[in-house]
Amino acid sequence: MSPLTVVSLFPERLNIHGDAENAAVLVRRASWRGLDAWLRVIADPSDAADLDADLVTIGAGFDADAPEILDGLRGMGPVLRRWRDAGVPLLAVGLGWDMLSTSVELESGAAPGIGLFPGRSVASARRVGTIAVDSDLGPLTGYEYHLRDYILAGDERPLGTVRRGTGNLAGAGENGAEGSTIGSLVGTGLRGPVLARNPRLADDLLDKALVRRGESVAEAGAAVDAAQALADLHALRANEIVRRNLGL
Repeated sequence: MSPLTVVSLFPERLNIHGDAENAAVLVRRASWRGLDAWLRVIADPSDAADLDADLVTIGAGFDADAPEILDGLRGMGPVLRRWRDAGVPLLAVGLGWDMLSTSVELESGAAPGIGLFPGRSVASARRVGTIAVDSDLGPLTGYEYHLRDYILAGDERPLGTVRRGTGNLAGAGENGAEGSTIGSLVGTGLRGPVLARNPRLADDLLDKALVRRGESVAEAGAAVDAAQALADLHALRANEIVRRNLGL
């Protein structure tokens, strides 16, 4: 099996909550399965030319940097759409998710997004705090810091339902909802970084990457060793402690 290529988009500019480390989590968890994986950092659109990605991550940053980063993402537009159309799993967090949507309302005004996600990101009141979400993968926890809400469109589905906290889906009803999933794309406002706190989500992305390559998920999973089991235990315990402290 050739090594998995994990791509991190503009990590030096999009890492204010440690979100760029989501890519490192994927590389480490792949290694615990006995899989070779390498991290490819994209700091300029030219870095992505002709690159075949297996997993892609983008994190959160400051609105002041968004116009420049959006220019870089637009320069990567054909590559990003090629990855999406090929079913490459992508995790987008915070501002990274906002910029990959159809449009985003920044502090400087509305701007066209990249359009990988069909929904749009709209300005809202600032919301900060701990959040717990029920998802198809089980409970997810994290830290939310929102300047915007997200409006789903097309075939997008929420990542999960908020048990405690606010979430960021506009018009989601009284209980609230968080995040977006469509195809192999996941957008979320969960910080932490989210994959370190929620190993099931990390493994789901890895599974999707292996299936896309025609590799056996079961065989890769059989290589899990004690180090991964211990890390999972710590992450899941931390997740449970958060939920217990929130009264869930």
